[in-house]
Amino acid sequence: MLHECGGRSVNQDSITLQRMVTRKGTVSLALLCDGMGGMDRGEIASGYVAERIGIWFYDVLPKVLKGGYRAGAVSKALQRCLFRIHEDLREYGEERGMRCGTTFTLLLIVEKRWQLFHLGDSAAYRLGRCAKRITYPHTGKGGLVHCIGIGRYHKPQERRGRWNNTGSFLLTSDGLQHYLKEQDLYHALNRERIGNRAQAEKALQGLAKAAVRRGESDNMSAVYLRCGK
Repeated sequence: MLHECGGRSVNQDSITLQRMVTRKGTVSLALLCDGMGGMDRGEIASGYVAERIGIWFYDVLPKVLKGGYRAGAVSKALQRCLFRIHEDLREYGEERGMRCGTTFTLLLIVEKRWQLFHLGDSAAYRLGRCAKRITYPHTGKGGLVHCIGIGRYHKPQERRGRWNNTGSFLLTSDGLQHYLKEQDLYHALNRERIGNRAQAEKALQGLAKAAVRRGESDNMSAVYLRCGK
């Protein structure tokens, strides 16, 4: 995991990693939220989303999984939670004359299957024989067009697949995308180089330093999840 301020005094990114053991096996969640620096107090939005999703993970998800894993049921439950979070942030901002927004990239792993939910310009990558971005940025000519907390609610991009022993996932804020290419990510984090948590954290720190050397000044956050042992 990486959480760096970069050239800013405040890191508006928030990360949460959660895991619980159920009768169906281990369930894991990784979430990265990048508070929008162009808005007021982006760290409020990202931190609030991370907190609420942590509560959802332990209070709501076990009930959804009680009868077995169904991707559609998980998606509907999360969508309801995200809509409420979005409306809460909008109301909070309107009452205080602020605009509080954040990106949202969530990876859920249940019974050797994964589901990804995404809004904004953060990113998720699958690392196997190469690093491949599996999210698209919700941006337009004026910048970010979809996020949590500002404007009308938009359903996140959703992807799903099988969790196996040959690949890994990387979630990143946009601070690790401006000056780094997919081959940089793969070179630092391929399975031949990463054998344990310490090596993964060292590799992420190396990527952050490389981005700074190339001119990055934004917050930089990342979560690396390796499949298998």
